[in-house]
Amino acid sequence: MNKKKTKHLITFNNKKYPYSISSSYKDEGEDVVYFECPAAAISQPFLAEDIPALLIDLPELIIAEKNYQKKTKEIIRFRLAVEEKKAIEKKAARLGYSSVSSFLRDVALKA
Repeated sequence: MNKKKTKHLITFNNKKYPYSISSSYKDEGEDVVYFECPAAAISQPFLAEDIPALLIDLPELIIAEKNYQKKTKEIIRFRLAVEEKKAIEKKAARLGYSSVSSFLRDVALKA
């Protein structure tokens, strides 16, 4: 299956934010598209019928992500083996996390 990615911009507050939508596919009989917007930290599949509502909410999601990023300024660093790092990255991706940081934050705060 050849996935076609269409790139767009959404403009608000005099700034342009890119997002992309990959061509649809069927999943359990439903049309599904892959939606990415780095400014809103979104990179996941959505039902095609939900995309219009997502686009309406996108400015608010981008603002919420920017506010969240402003609050997260502290850094924790630690050492680990290459194999451990690869295993953590693999697990974070498998569980749908967009970053290792968000995965580790969730794991640590739920412990």
